[in-house]
Amino acid sequence: MAATTLPSQALFQISCASATPRTRINVSQRSSVCLKPFGSISRAFGLKATKARFTMATHKVKLIMPDGVESEFDAPDDVYILDSAENAGLELPYSCRAGACSTCAGKVEKGSVDQSDQSFLDDKQMEAGYVLTCVSYPTSDCVIHTHKEGELY
Repeated sequence: MAATTLPSQALFQISCASATPRTRINVSQRSSVCLKPFGSISRAFGLKATKARFTMATHKVKLIMPDGVESEFDAPDDVYILDSAENAGLELPYSCRAGACSTCAGKVEKGSVDQSDQSFLDDKQMEAGYVLTCVSYPTSDCVIHTHKEGELY
């Protein structure tokens, strides 16, 4: 599946088949809209077309805690991993929630994430697989070891 990252403020401009010809409808990313006639376009953006609404793709995220306990949950690709974990009832360390510290650091064992919102990790740390869960979106199914702040120093 092709993946595209869109800012949360992004607007989709859709020519609706049921609307008057040449009518364009601006739809916010979280709004409901019929994308049935635009199946191939919606698949290109990782959207699931339905008659009533669309949703972003979800990925399986497995978190491995320091004591070896594993927790797996579904995480939408437009929600930070930390937020998805909390929605699933998990408690993870965090402080700033802005990607400016290392409290929520983890290490990706498998899969990929988009952490372009972070400003703390350097390129070498990111290449080694470190991730800040407070500002990371899953871009595939992934396995992440949590509580890795101490390894960064």
